[in-house]
Amino acid sequence: MKTSRSLFAAVALCVLVAACSKDPEVAKREYVRSGDGYTAQKKYQEAAIQYRNAVQQDARYGEARYKLGETYEKLGDLTNAYGEYIRAADLLPNDIHAQLKATAMLLAAGQFTDASSRADKALAIDPKNVDAQVAKGNALAGLHNLDAAVTQMEAAIKIDPARSASYSNLGAIELARGNKADAEAAFKKATDTDPKSVNAHLGLANFYWSTGRTGDAEKELQMAAQLEPKNVIANRANAMFYMVTKRPEKAEAFLKAVADDSKQTSDVLGLADYYISTGRRSDAKELLENLSKRDAQSFAPAKIRLAALSAQETDRKTAYKLIDEVLQVQPKNIDALIARADLLAGDKKYDEALARVDEAVKTDPRSAAAQYALGKIHAVRAEWDEASAAYSEVLKLNPQVNVARLDLGRAALARGKPDDAIQYAEEALKMQPNLADAFLIINRAQLMKGNPAAAEVQTRKLAEAFPTSPTVQTQLAQLEAAKGNAAGARRAFEQALALDPNYMEALSGLAALDIQAKNPTAARARIDARLAAVPNNAALQLLSARLYATTGDTAGAEKALHKVIEIDPNQLDAYAMLGQLYASQKRLSEAQAEFEQMAQVRPKTAVAAYTVVGMLLQMQNKPAEAKAKYEKVVQLDPKAAVAANNLAWIYAEEGGNLDVALQLAQTAKAQLPDRPEVNDTLGWVYYKKGLATLAIPAFRESVDKAPKGAVYQYHLGLAYAKAGDNDGARKALNAALQLDPKFEGAADAQRVLAGLKG
Repeated sequence: MKTSRSLFAAVALCVLVAACSKDPEVAKREYVRSGDGYTAQKKYQEAAIQYRNAVQQDARYGEARYKLGETYEKLGDLTNAYGEYIRAADLLPNDIHAQLKATAMLLAAGQFTDASSRADKALAIDPKNVDAQVAKGNALAGLHNLDAAVTQMEAAIKIDPARSASYSNLGAIELARGNKADAEAAFKKATDTDPKSVNAHLGLANFYWSTGRTGDAEKELQMAAQLEPKNVIANRANAMFYMVTKRPEKAEAFLKAVADDSKQTSDVLGLADYYISTGRRSDAKELLENLSKRDAQSFAPAKIRLAALSAQETDRKTAYKLIDEVLQVQPKNIDALIARADLLAGDKKYDEALARVDEAVKTDPRSAAAQYALGKIHAVRAEWDEASAAYSEVLKLNPQVNVARLDLGRAALARGKPDDAIQYAEEALKMQPNLADAFLIINRAQLMKGNPAAAEVQTRKLAEAFPTSPTVQTQLAQLEAAKGNAAGARRAFEQALALDPNYMEALSGLAALDIQAKNPTAARARIDARLAAVPNNAALQLLSARLYATTGDTAGAEKALHKVIEIDPNQLDAYAMLGQLYASQKRLSEAQAEFEQMAQVRPKTAVAAYTVVGMLLQMQNKPAEAKAKYEKVVQLDPKAAVAANNLAWIYAEEGGNLDVALQLAQTAKAQLPDRPEVNDTLGWVYYKKGLATLAIPAFRESVDKAPKGAVYQYHLGLAYAKAGDNDGARKALNAALQLDPKFEGAADAQRVLAGLKG
């Protein structure tokens, strides 16, 4: 019996292995057939899974890649659709449909050079293909080669003069050339060629809308909707038109038509958003609750939107509960992880928020939304390098996310790089020529560069266009201040505060004007009045602390800083300022404690915080403890210049580890080549190693950068003396004593001078 049972198990195992080791060629085609079946039933999530299975069997299976791209497109996941279409086109070089889809994706992403190349591949397959001709024309237009684009479109029209879409494309290019009359003629020719073409009427409507002829645009949009009452694009265009022209009551019917006809989750969410924007929250909730129960595909997005509604209504407990319901079922849901991170960030739990976003990025590194959320968290934490890296990744994944360019511009301003900020803002303006936020960034960068004249015209235009924006009014005030017009600056700051009493830049700007006018009492009264209204505003408390410090009230500053940390334990500026305050009062041990706490609260600040702790320990004449702290810093970051420099000095003074000291000093020199302290350390290590001829150039650099530094002259004199250059030694040592007869080392300088011969 035992034998027969074992034989049965062995046979079963063989069958299982055979099933698991099916021919990949057979398996991939079965997966595609299964995906095709789901597609026919409009079950796109299931279809995507099967097409992905096929690709896993054969990563070079172009047909599966193409169909996966189509499925992603139907699901509204354009980022993944883009990737699959490009791969499919690479794998199917002779398939004109694959080349055209890849071209369309590249055009949508604004990658016009690559789109032009793809269109050429399609034309090589079929030189008379109208879609390829039109795609080539659109790519040329994107590259601002408008004359060539018109020629290309005219060629497409010659091939098929009955194709109305070609005329619409020609109209768009003529409009870009500034030829409104020719553009209108082309758009009208499209509707004349095919009066029943919805797209032709939409193209003409868009022309009228873009040229300010909203009445004519409305007629064409209505015609498109009448021709095909269930056309999703026509209904969306009508809904957007009425929302933008501030007639939301007319948009509802079109949004309902889209939601009812398409059945897509995104379109139902669009209707819910409409209800929210028009104050009909109960209708939105009812719609979302029903959507969450409709199917597995709709469950998560509906719950996430309900959570956002709860958060807006300050019911954060319910918001967390709804997001957790999604994560219990779908623990790797990107949108849910991002939504939870947003909630945590709103509660100032930045470390937890960052952990959730990191999880989202690891789940899908190609998710532009996850990368953008990562950038936002880093920006809130003032980690500008990390924020910039995340925003740059967003644009690699999806160049259409123009807001990432603006955020890169803001990060560049925070990093003190105005030229970079201008570059990012100008790139954003190429996509959206009238983008106010981009002009704000450019103007602020010009002010940072000390060039108010370059910012004036645009700032005044913005002030006229956005008279109720505290941001714009504050920038106008900063412009006036830069021009020396204190009265004009004060008026604009006060206008900003009338619009938003808690606008920090305006409060800070007015306080600076008061200090400048020697009227700190007025600044104090204004800040105290705001604190009475919002005592738990951390930014306002920090401003209060700075005002106290500026006016010499260290007790008040200390109290305010402790309040800041109580409100927001992640407020790094408060720790740094408190540490500096203690240091200035010789309360070095307390300062040390603040910077130690700062490093604990935010591990990414550990390098900077522990470096300051090391410096404080040196000030307390605790070289052994300072050395240990600097050693910890260079373990965390081998390129930490200040710590490397100070540690090299300690090693040189001790007389041991001189080879390590030299490496550290050279590291500091590479990072801070022009600092006299760093060059002095490097020279001192060479001197201690008995390499006076190498020490002299480093000491000379220190003296050149800081000619009034007695110690630098002294060290240079010692090096000259050891190298046998008595004249050089005498000159440098005398200069040191003349600068400061009592500097530390003066007695030794006198001794060396006395021993010089000649």
